[in-house]
Amino acid sequence: MEFQKLIDFRNGFPGFTKEMGMVVTEVEAGYARVEMELDGRSHNPIGSIHGGVIFAIADTAGGVAATSRGSYVTTVSGSINYLNPAMQGTKKLIAAAKELKAGKNILVYDVTVSDEKGRVIAETRMTYYSLHKPVEL
Repeated sequence: MEFQKLIDFRNGFPGFTKEMGMVVTEVEAGYARVEMELDGRSHNPIGSIHGGVIFAIADTAGGVAATSRGSYVTTVSGSINYLNPAMQGTKKLIAAAKELKAGKNILVYDVTVSDEKGRVIAETRMTYYSLHKPVEL
């Protein structure tokens, strides 16, 4: 698979991730990095970045990393540990997904979500199911 084509496809797709401002910046076999500039829409009433935003970027990075194996996937499960708050003033989230297992049907990734200063905000473990539909870009 040509990874730049996957990056271009994901960044050009007019769906949820584009509306949220997520940008795929790097893809290798079993790895993906996604970045998101933050604005007031990302905050909850206490002034921190909403946990759903943090989970969404983790799921996106994991899904792109799993797709790098050549087939479309769907999320089976995800667990998240919020380790540090991303308070108002946080400018960017960066999610990096690393492969733990790429099986015939199940693919598992650890995803670290950090802020623009490198401070770890959350750690996730994401599991995907291969739809066995080849990615043709």
